[in-house]
Amino acid sequence: MDLGLVARLTVESFGEPGHRTFRIYAETAEGTLSLWLEKEQVVGLANALDELLARVSAPRGSHPRDAGRSTFLGDLEVKVATLAVGYDPEVEAFSLTGSEFLSDLPVERVSLLADRTQIEEIRDQSEEIVAAGRPRCVLCGAPLSGEPHFCPESNGHAPVDPGSVEE
Repeated sequence: MDLGLVARLTVESFGEPGHRTFRIYAETAEGTLSLWLEKEQVVGLANALDELLARVSAPRGSHPRDAGRSTFLGDLEVKVATLAVGYDPEVEAFSLTGSEFLSDLPVERVSLLADRTQIEEIRDQSEEIVAAGRPRCVLCGAPLSGEPHFCPESNGHAPVDPGSVEE
């Protein structure tokens, strides 16, 4: 399923740190798409977009061209296991593709196109969402919840006080 060039694209989180859910939300003239993700996927998305944006030069005043590929009508919500990003030089747009759905769908993948500004915005949103999570232990990287934390990296000798870790 190809959505073509989307009108709106965001990354969002819902809930309190430690209990959040995450999604990529896209709007087209024909409907909406919600790709539900794990936090690790949001982290990977931010890193992949950062690398992709560094490799693809900024356009020279042209806007992406919609290749008229949209086969989408309605609203779709799906949890994705695999997320891929890329750049399509033919239409001068960035691509985002979700696949390996964790529910039965009659399609194998969902793709959309976005302009550079939209991609920069979701990269920034992804970084903000990740930074708003629970602080991590400086030794083992485990999320800290405010409760006493036994850190395996301290070899059992010094529990880490979550209040002493800077965010």
